[in-house]
Formats: sequence, C-alpha cells, structure tokens
Amino acid sequence: MTLPELTTRFPEIPTDLHDERVLQAFAATFDAYLPTAAKPSACSTDRTPENQAYMTLVAPLDIYRYGLSSKERVIDQLNGLIHEYESSVEAFEGRMFAPSQK
Repeated sequence: MTLPELTTRFPEIPTDLHDERVLQAFAATFDAYLPTAAKPSACSTDRTPENQAYMTLVAPLDIYRYGLSSKERVIDQLNGLIHEYESSVEAFEGRMFAPSQK
C-alpha cells in the first residue's frame, strides 16, 4: 500500500503525520492487513480479524487525532509495530489475532 492509498483509505490519519517517513514505511510493511482493516462498530462484542487489524494498526493514529496521545508517542508506536513485525511475523500475527479474553 502506498502512502496516498493509506491516507485515502483511513482519513482519520491526521495530516501532520502524512510527511513522516515512518508512515510510508508503515504503509508498505502492513500492506497485507491494511486493505481489509475495518473499524469495529461501537456495539460490537466480537472482533473479526479485520477489526483486530484496525485496532492494532490504525487505532493509535485515531487516538492521536483526538489529542489523546502525542505525535512523538504515535511515531514511536508505529516504529514499534514495524520492528515487532520485522522481528517475527508469526509472533506479531499471534498477538494481533489472539482471541480476546473475556
């Protein structure tokens, strides 16, 4: 996924992040998950893999948009996700798609 595709698909990504190098790396790294990632509805009790992908990958950007996180923190989170994925795709997917605890 390219950066323009990412920011078009997820307009909740704040514009002040569009020029950050990490966002371009994020789009390329998570290309397999982002095209189908979907924000869960507020009433949802079960999460689909698409919802989990959104909550893991896109939700931190949305939290920043609401002013509940700093720019530095969200950039660190994106770098952390990329590093975690590059270290072990299997471990990353295991954490991202682990069944939720009730």
